[in-house]
Amino acid sequence: MRTPFHAPHLTRPTQSRTRRVTAAVAGAAAVLTAASTLATTTPASSVPGVPASAFDPNSTSWYSYRDQSSVSFSTTFNALKSSYIPTDIDIETNSGYAVGSVWQKNPDGRSWKEKRNLTSSQFHSEWTSAKNAGMRTVEQETYLVNGERRWAGIWIKNVEGYSWASHRGQTNAQFVASFNAHRDAGLMPVDYDEYLTSSGLRYNSVWVKAPARTSWKLYRGLTSTGYGNKFDELKSKYRVLSFDSLKVSSGQRYAGIWIQNTNGRGWAARRDMGLTSYKNYWYRYRDLGYRVVAFNRYQTASGTRYSAVWRQNDDNKVKWSLRSDVDALVQQELDSTGVPGISVAVYQNGKAVYTRGFGNADLDDGVWMDSTHVGSTASVSKAVAGTLAFRMQEQGLLDIDDDTRDHVPAMPSKHSHSIGDLLANRGCVRHYVSGQDGFANEDYATALDAAEEFWDDDLVCSQANVGVAYNYSTHGYTLAAAAMEAAGNDDQKDLVRKKLTTPFKLGTLGPQNFSASVHRMSIYTSGNDEVDTPNNDWKVYGGGIDSSAADLAGFGSKLIGGQILSAASRTEMWTPPNGASNYAHGWSTGTEDGTQVVAKNGSWTGNLAYLRLYPAKGISVAVMMNDRSGDQSATGLGQDIGALVLDSLG
Repeated sequence: MRTPFHAPHLTRPTQSRTRRVTAAVAGAAAVLTAASTLATTTPASSVPGVPASAFDPNSTSWYSYRDQSSVSFSTTFNALKSSYIPTDIDIETNSGYAVGSVWQKNPDGRSWKEKRNLTSSQFHSEWTSAKNAGMRTVEQETYLVNGERRWAGIWIKNVEGYSWASHRGQTNAQFVASFNAHRDAGLMPVDYDEYLTSSGLRYNSVWVKAPARTSWKLYRGLTSTGYGNKFDELKSKYRVLSFDSLKVSSGQRYAGIWIQNTNGRGWAARRDMGLTSYKNYWYRYRDLGYRVVAFNRYQTASGTRYSAVWRQNDDNKVKWSLRSDVDALVQQELDSTGVPGISVAVYQNGKAVYTRGFGNADLDDGVWMDSTHVGSTASVSKAVAGTLAFRMQEQGLLDIDDDTRDHVPAMPSKHSHSIGDLLANRGCVRHYVSGQDGFANEDYATALDAAEEFWDDDLVCSQANVGVAYNYSTHGYTLAAAAMEAAGNDDQKDLVRKKLTTPFKLGTLGPQNFSASVHRMSIYTSGNDEVDTPNNDWKVYGGGIDSSAADLAGFGSKLIGGQILSAASRTEMWTPPNGASNYAHGWSTGTEDGTQVVAKNGSWTGNLAYLRLYPAKGISVAVMMNDRSGDQSATGLGQDIGALVLDSLG
């Protein structure tokens, strides 16, 4: 298997997927001379250019970017520079100027600088200036711009006073000589690059001597097979620190620095990936609790390829004892039903312990599902709407017992229900009726505009039973939304954004957003035929809220954690009126093994969603699927996962 992978605690992706990642370069590499391979076990630092205590933390905030333009990278740089530090920069210009970078939290606020697009003399001036300011080089990058060689670099304050060295443009003989000298002096390479010039191959390297005594190895000039063999040989004790690949006349060559994985924390490394494969793995490893620590974009005989190295970052996810059990449950659902994709997220006591996608978010493009893919929550929107209403009640904007017409007097007088009646499906408002909902899938600026489309229709029960009789109604939520708009003096979409999404950092949870920037799942119907996502403007609170599984479970976790509503409001929201049904204000209620459960399911064109909460146990489970036409059940899967977690608590 030529795309290497090693991560304790992770399940290896299927071999068929890995083969697709590497098949395009299977015949690209030719045998290179053994003389170009160097190896050593000299003790060294444990991370590129910086001490482990500062830059290989067990957990940190991080960002990684790929294929940014010069302007986009500058925007990123300015946004992150005050609190983050770039630990890797990659600039590749063979198919257009593209910047890749990796950032992580600057733990001790040390000074640093990054410069790019420098001539050789400008780079030397920056190098000298940094050295005189007590900084050391941690990254060097070279590339061509309009045929002219340019340089980029990262320097950090040498707080620890480590000995270090860096070289540019060395011949092979010069590199071998400096390699031997630095190795003998106890330094290790933390950055290595090779590149073609009109005079032949040239080499850049950065070295550092740090007190963390760990063995390391550098191999270069390897074929694809040779690199894969070396990876397999080292992976049980070493982790990849740095990777480089270059297309030369004799084929594709590979180089890498490996370092002993002294703390045994998980890691992963993949190479020769096309763009889709890179994105698939980026999201997969992030779901599994890993961060990117190194990135490369490079050219091969088959086109642009990507590589990356990941490091264990989130112990809550990596070490969760039920991971393999939940994996098995979801995989069984996927295999037995043929649903294109499933995304799942589980929170315990305010922390995400499981996020994962299975199958595909887009079948035609080969995009894997992940926990951040956005889809419709369908009728789970009703639980969000109930929460919003009680949030507005706490803010003094409305009372759940307010008559709806007190806020919307234009509503016909037969609508004698309260806002709470509508949220509890006791307003006697009709549900879907074939032939009467021709206004659906249209744009509406407000809930009031949509409500006017059907509020003249007959109620489904007598006036005497309004507030008493249970009748499930999505349309009732549009009437409630119109009243909430009036009470909040804002349109229904902005009420969600301003009172839930933004203040509680719920990310993708909010009204439908068809922006190209949204990481949206495709949706399917019978036979896995892709269909267009319908416009749910007319029923935002009844079925028009979008979310990812990760943000939906996060919403549930913050709700039961007391961040969104008080305990008194939650109790009122989850108490069914008059005992006619277990349905409360947007939520189904009940118990499991004597433990309170509140939940809501959703089903709409191409989407299934389910949110299940165990408030007293701090458990939030969210499941989303991108097809509803078969035997698959987001509700059944969510119940099984919830029971598994509940049982584990004894």
